[in-house]
Amino acid sequence: MQIGMDILRVLFFPGLLFMALCGCFLLLLEGRLNSAFYGTKTPRLRSLAAGKEEYEPSTAGELTAMTVSLAAMGLAGVLLVRIEGDLFVLLLLFAAIEAVPLFPLVAAGVEQGSRAPLLFQAALLRMAAVACVVVSLSLRFPGDFAPGLETFKGEGVFSAVQLWSGRDYAFILASLVCAALAMFVFLLGRPACRAFAGAGADGIKGLHALVGEGSERAVALLLFTVLFLGYPWEGGSGLLAWSGAALGTALLATAARAVLEGRDEVTLRRLQAAAALFALLSLALAFAAVV
Repeated sequence: MQIGMDILRVLFFPGLLFMALCGCFLLLLEGRLNSAFYGTKTPRLRSLAAGKEEYEPSTAGELTAMTVSLAAMGLAGVLLVRIEGDLFVLLLLFAAIEAVPLFPLVAAGVEQGSRAPLLFQAALLRMAAVACVVVSLSLRFPGDFAPGLETFKGEGVFSAVQLWSGRDYAFILASLVCAALAMFVFLLGRPACRAFAGAGADGIKGLHALVGEGSERAVALLLFTVLFLGYPWEGGSGLLAWSGAALGTALLATAARAVLEGRDEVTLRRLQAAAALFALLSLALAFAAVV
């Protein structure tokens, strides 16, 4: 019975389907904003979901990659909501949706495999940024390494700044600011599953792009909120303030992502490189404070 309940949690609330639904709503809002900013006729969500009567069937490798990457986001959502695990487990789950879809792309042949180096570079930069942020945030407490999600109950990472003094105070504050910038820029990028399906994808690939990008967007926003706001504050006024801050963060990230959708691929790749640089700077400042 317990195993069945755990499976239902991974699938429904707060699992993959719940995260995918929230993410698809964000994609719909993003498409509407993009249409308003640039005058495009069709919101991006519709173009992702659009299909044709006939399409090339997916291979077993592609279906496996889709299943693994989507299950990773469902499990990440469960861990975040239930406050279980730590930041390193979440890092591995995010790596699954970034790296796993690239393997069948490499095996697809010369035409599609030629895209793999650029996609791998983008995925590597995104994961390097998250890895550096995870380590730097785990060093936020003096004399303690704290990657566990339970350390974010009722407070975000900036609450730890008051525990430092002197030059170390400045180092850790600058480190957390750089980490926040790195994570925000990470939110503006695209997961590998989007590029794996390709523009105008139909059938199962189009569905995977839609659900994969939507669930990744929802889980990444939830992670960003937990890291820098903490879990919901106690009391009616605290919960209301936390909800308003979380909603504002989600709307700001969605609006910024809608603006970037009108830019070219080179700009998006440079943004991911900037996220990695901010994250490396955050890690260096955190180590300077600790040492």
